[in-house]
Amino acid sequence: MNAPIPKDFLWGAATASYQIEGHPLADGACPSNWHRFAHRRGRIQDGTNGDVACDHYHRWPEDVRHMKELGLGAYRFSVAWPRVVPEPGRVNTKGLEFYDRLVDALLEAGITPFATLFHWDLPAWLEDLGGFTRRDAVEHLDFYGRAVFEALGDRVKNWISLNEPVAHAFNGYLFGSNAPGKHLRFRSAFAASHYQLLGHARLVKSFHKTGKQGRIGIANHQMWYTPLRAEDPGDVQVARRMDAVSNRLFMEPIFLGRYPEEAVRGFGRFLPKGWERDLAEMREPGDFLGINYYNRATYRHAPLVPLLHGREVPTPGARRSAMWDIDPRGLQVILARVREEYGNPPVYITENGYPLPERPGADPLDDQERIDYLEKHIEQTLQACAAGSDVRGFFVWSLLDNFEWHLGNTMRFGLIRVDFATQARTWRRSASWYRDLIRR
Repeated sequence: MNAPIPKDFLWGAATASYQIEGHPLADGACPSNWHRFAHRRGRIQDGTNGDVACDHYHRWPEDVRHMKELGLGAYRFSVAWPRVVPEPGRVNTKGLEFYDRLVDALLEAGITPFATLFHWDLPAWLEDLGGFTRRDAVEHLDFYGRAVFEALGDRVKNWISLNEPVAHAFNGYLFGSNAPGKHLRFRSAFAASHYQLLGHARLVKSFHKTGKQGRIGIANHQMWYTPLRAEDPGDVQVARRMDAVSNRLFMEPIFLGRYPEEAVRGFGRFLPKGWERDLAEMREPGDFLGINYYNRATYRHAPLVPLLHGREVPTPGARRSAMWDIDPRGLQVILARVREEYGNPPVYITENGYPLPERPGADPLDDQERIDYLEKHIEQTLQACAAGSDVRGFFVWSLLDNFEWHLGNTMRFGLIRVDFATQARTWRRSASWYRDLIRR
């Protein structure tokens, strides 16, 4: 690394409950929206589901040992809402006991727990009530959050309210790739966006009312949107529109108490009635900001495309992973915006990682592409720190290969390879590289 590493910089790795735990109905849990979605024929690319996943629900002691051997300073995991509140208004203590044991083991290993409250696995009963498309979800989220704060808040000092509200709202209600699998439900998508942000604000207030020591923030997905031709006003406009709807729509309400004008002008009619009255309460960023960054997206003007009037195209000259165009510079661009427009809050890179499908004849442990990707993004992070950004840590996505949502087991992000047939864990080259980086 050429840029200096800030003192007390935290090196971590991240996972999510439905993606790794398995046994989603164990010990009194109710089904989640993802449990139901993954069991619908044709929804998951390879026909798999999260019934076993990485069997982390049973193998967590082994996984914590791997974390300790990696030298992780922190581990970001999510609590499964359906384990904790299997029906409205009732807390399932057996569901909380799993996280109780996990947190104790992390602390004993010298690893700081970062707990995410909602990483897309919504209780099925709440989905049946409309999920985050309805205001009632804010109250249900708050009830759940207060139960988890009470159970774990004496030991967990770092909380993330929501993970990527943009993905839950848009992939779930516009594109149909995520649970609940709806298509082109614009009102539902923008209602889910709005009420998730309102729910985040409510959780921040509820956490601080507990009097427990600690901090709480949100993890927002951010992409670098660029026009295909910088000299073309149409291309520039559509890239700006994408940035407004995908990035700024989820940042400006919590930091500035407003929605971006570009987003309101094009899509405001889809927001829930009376949304303006919520903005004052929604202006609650919390104590830090999580940034999930993976890729760049290039857009060109396409006037026949409804609403957006644009279309994503390959980025000229960019490398491409199995999923996206790659440009590490975008991470520094995003961090500069946070520094200059949102008051330079404390930031953690809460996700950054590289997908590698396994190919016949290729060594599944040789992931030099992942090492190169991570190295360049860490370098951009440290350069942003040198420019004045208050970045305090970096979490690799992911600790383990996992159930990668609608892609099933086909796309692997893990520092540690999981053989899904035997559940054997094996370090990839990137795991050893990350361990050595942390040691240095």
